[in-house]
Amino acid sequence: MKIVAYYKFIALPDEVKKVHKIRSNARLDCIKFYPQISIVSNGLTNFVNAKGHLALFKIPARSIVNTHSKRIAEWSLTNNSLNFSSIYIEDIEFPEIGYGYPNAKRLLGNGKLNPLFKNRNDGYLFLMNYDYSEIELFIIPDGRNLINLYYQKMIDGDFDQEIKKLRNQARPFFNYGI
Repeated sequence: MKIVAYYKFIALPDEVKKVHKIRSNARLDCIKFYPQISIVSNGLTNFVNAKGHLALFKIPARSIVNTHSKRIAEWSLTNNSLNFSSIYIEDIEFPEIGYGYPNAKRLLGNGKLNPLFKNRNDGYLFLMNYDYSEIELFIIPDGRNLINLYYQKMIDGDFDQEIKKLRNQARPFFNYGI
C-alpha cells in the first residue's frame, strides 16, 4: 500500500454553511478522512480552525504561485496564508485526476517557517469532480520524486482497490449534520 492517508473535501451546501457561519464559496471542508492519526503526521493541523473544521480554499494558482507559466497549475489549495498544494493536471483526457506536493522551502515568502517542511517529500494525488466542489486527497509519504509515476498509476486504475478500501474505512472529520 503506497497511499497512507485519505481526505474528502466538499463545498458544503448553503444551508449547512449558514448553520456553521461559513461565508466563502471557495471553501472546501473535510467531511471524511483516514486514518484517524494522519492529520498530525501529514501537517494538516495547520489547516484546522478554532471550531475544529479542516478546510482548504480553492483559489486560482496564478494569484499565489510565482513560477514559469508552463509549470503553473490552474488551482491551489490554501488556508491561513499557506499553500497546501497546487493541483497539476497533465493528461487532458483525465481532468478529474491531478497531483501535487507541499512547498519544499524551509522558509515561506513572509520569512516564517514552513509548517509543511517536514512533509516536503510527500506526494499528493487528487480526484475531483468537474467543478472542483468535491476533491479527494490521497497522500503518499516520500512520494514527491515519483509523483508522476503514481499519477499515471492512478490514471491506469492501479490504485482503484486501495482507494475503495480507504473510502470504506474513512470516518467523519467533523459532524456538519449532513
